Amino acid sequence: MKKIYLILLLLVSISAFSQRKSEKEILGYACGYSGEPTSVIIKFGGLLYEKKYKSIKALLYSKIPVENFLAVVISKKLADKKNITLTKSEMERIDELHKSTEKVPICGGCTYYKEIELNKLLKSKEDVHEATDYFFD
Repeated sequence: MKKIYLILLLLVSISAFSQRKSEKEILGYACGYSGEPTSVIIKFGGLLYEKKYKSIKALLYSKIPVENFLAVVISKKLADKKNITLTKSEMERIDELHKSTEKVPICGGCTYYKEIELNKLLKSKEDVHEATDYFFD
């Protein structure tokens, strides 16, 4: 019995560690056992709260697909609300990202994990609305 308990404890610890290690690269509003947003969601929330819109637009050029996704949907929403103006080069970058096949890891809860191509994620009305609703409602 003690051996089984130790094995289960080890498995839970490894799972929790690996989730924390890659958390910065995962899109998730309610991840892990605690159902908390990932650090990239917290990062964008902080940028919005502090009205650091230039920093959000700068993340259109990030090497991290999750940041690209959030930068696109949030920048477009901010432009629609007339909080920012997107330059020609930023609009061209957004068009490039709409064609990107980079994978965006997504988590939900402690068991759901999926990778979706950025172009498909940006075309998904449900996922785009979820992202903007989280930050703007």
